[in-house]
Amino acid sequence: MRLLKATVLIFLAVFILNCGSAVKSAAPTNSYPTALGEQAWEHSRNLAVKAEDAKDPKEKSRLAQDGISAADECIMKNPEQAECYYWRAINTGVYYSAHVVGYQDGLKSMIRDCKKVLTLNDKLEHGGAYRTLGKIYTDVPETTITKDGVTQDLALSIAYLKKAVQIDSSYPENHIYLAEALMAAGKKAEAISSLANAEALVPQWKNHHDYSYWQKLNRNLSEKIK
Repeated sequence: MRLLKATVLIFLAVFILNCGSAVKSAAPTNSYPTALGEQAWEHSRNLAVKAEDAKDPKEKSRLAQDGISAADECIMKNPEQAECYYWRAINTGVYYSAHVVGYQDGLKSMIRDCKKVLTLNDKLEHGGAYRTLGKIYTDVPETTITKDGVTQDLALSIAYLKKAVQIDSSYPENHIYLAEALMAAGKKAEAISSLANAEALVPQWKNHHDYSYWQKLNRNLSEKIK
């Protein structure tokens, strides 16, 4: 899951808008009802994918809100199901990529949900909770105007992403995001090694939803390293 194309957009927008105030989400529209036999977490996941692919910011926001609502329902019914928290975190990230105001609240919510996932099933989605936490702490700005805000922590980011790689070393995104964090920390040799791993793995995932996105990330990171 490209989470985190979403988080990249969050922080680019934050630098431009310099926003910090919180905002309440509008009530979910429930315009995409749960399919017959579909679990709430599956519905939340499917909405996250649709939201991520949506071009219109309002549609992206609306779909992500519905995804958060589905995850909330999942948590009420199955409070020990890791998928509920994971997909709420992902939908939250997508929502704030389209609706930047109050993004720090969104980040804190994502972090809480990912840490909950780690207590329930840290292997979920190829180490997705570790990967998400690592990506957040790589991309977030070094400073914030928000009291007790989330700020960049590359050492923590690298530690989380190495955990994701340990859980599933065959998943390209784990290596890609680790390479980004290592490069940001000035660890060029390690970043090159991690990127090489990603480049070797991506061709094995041609049928994955994020295949072309991973190819693009690899190209961009390769150019930066050079």
